[in-house]
Amino acid sequence: MKKRNIYFIGLVFLAATLGSTMPIFAAEETSTMMCDQGVVNIGDADVVVQDTCGQPDNQSMDEWVYDFGPSQPVYTLIFKDGKVVRILESKRNN
Repeated sequence: MKKRNIYFIGLVFLAATLGSTMPIFAAEETSTMMCDQGVVNIGDADVVVQDTCGQPDNQSMDEWVYDFGPSQPVYTLIFKDGKVVRILESKRNN
């Protein structure tokens, strides 16, 4: 049993050590997203988002991701019934 605990502690230490070298994203909820053609707000329709920000970098049915480059946050837009219900801003931890 003691040997098992030592392995577990070692594994946790290794994961914490290796994990600290990887970039970490911290997502915060926001009410707007700035694009080149204007601002997207909660409640905007998907066609308005596409007109304002263009095609997303990654898209599933109800989730669009916009990555504007390494010095900018990554935005995830959550849709319900074709309208933005949440905007998450993930800042890169360099």
